Amino acid sequence: MTANELLLLTATDRRLHLVPVHALRCVVLSDTGGGAPDRRMVACTALPSGEAVQVIRDEIRPYAVPDEAVAAVLTRFEATGLRPAASPASAEQRQALPVFGNLTDPSWLSLSLGGQCDSACVFCFTEWIRHEPRLTRDQAVRAVEVAAAIGTVSGVVFTGGEPTLRKDLPDLIRHASAKGFTSIGLQTNGHRLADPGYFELLVGSGVTQVLLSLHGASPGTHDRIARRPGSFALALRALASLAADDRVRAEVNFVVCAQNASETEEFLDLVRRVAPGAAVRYSLPIVEGAAHDNAESTLPSLRTFVERVSAALARAAGDVQVSVANVPPCIASAVGLPAAYTLSQRRSMLGVSPFVSSAVLRGEVAAKLHVCGGCPFADDCDGLQLPYLRQFPEAHRDLAAALGR
Repeated sequence: MTANELLLLTATDRRLHLVPVHALRCVVLSDTGGGAPDRRMVACTALPSGEAVQVIRDEIRPYAVPDEAVAAVLTRFEATGLRPAASPASAEQRQALPVFGNLTDPSWLSLSLGGQCDSACVFCFTEWIRHEPRLTRDQAVRAVEVAAAIGTVSGVVFTGGEPTLRKDLPDLIRHASAKGFTSIGLQTNGHRLADPGYFELLVGSGVTQVLLSLHGASPGTHDRIARRPGSFALALRALASLAADDRVRAEVNFVVCAQNASETEEFLDLVRRVAPGAAVRYSLPIVEGAAHDNAESTLPSLRTFVERVSAALARAAGDVQVSVANVPPCIASAVGLPAAYTLSQRRSMLGVSPFVSSAVLRGEVAAKLHVCGGCPFADDCDGLQLPYLRQFPEAHRDLAAALGR
């Protein structure tokens, strides 16, 4: 915000507007309450402060930021994300179950046990909660029981940080299995799954799906990204164990970034050789945590993502199941692949996580561009994150190409 202008992100169409203060007759703080809603008003977020306001729709309409100017405007306002509300202060509040997402009719539970991890990936979006308090055992058990009591929920995914660092993980998995969950997933770097005894312990406890993180086709690339020597070898041993066990569905997540984009095609060959039945997921970094801090050196352009993944898909020749994640649906469509973790899938998620009580700056705020108008995927997309739009002034051209415009 400057003395003479407001940068506003509208809640309805997710567009950015750079509005001269003199053009506004009325700015209302959204939390003031009182009275019937004024249909002339539109809810907005003021950037970079994150303050929720309402303004008259027709007064801001002429000031939508042109696509080619979005990056420069975000840079001028230093808008890279928002700072969530402060952590609960009282002991009672700190013990409250940190729930978010779909509280009415969710289909699955995402249970983040904490941000602790034995890797330090350059793009890890949970890096910002690495040293935050993790969920207590009582909170984790209660989360499973809350979800199990909702008739629409059939699956739970244990995630982190790195959930296998929890000594009570096998017990929590057994508890979920006893509560009737038919799908029990685990997101992991695979380090502990390289131990055959521990692998059998988790699978025997009820794990049915594993999303394994592997971010290179060579030890040097993966270990540099994970910032842990030897982690490539551990992940490959875990992948081989998954390939040999028909009780578990395996998917391997490769986050495409500047450091590994050149190995996107080779990676698919690696997975096909080590675990022929495993699926592959190519993801764009979520621009939070380490990816937020390392954006300039880590984020790939949308064009790079499309070109590299398309080449890998051609190489797969239908032998490997491939999907993409954390990209706008139009990008997934341009590649010709199903999208994972889309907005509609997130709308069906019940989340329990220490994320919601952290006051660390994040980059999660997303906006749409003018080129997004009339997109057939509009209802399943919330746009691109502000740090991404700030770094790539040509993003609108990549979206236009994906939409065939």
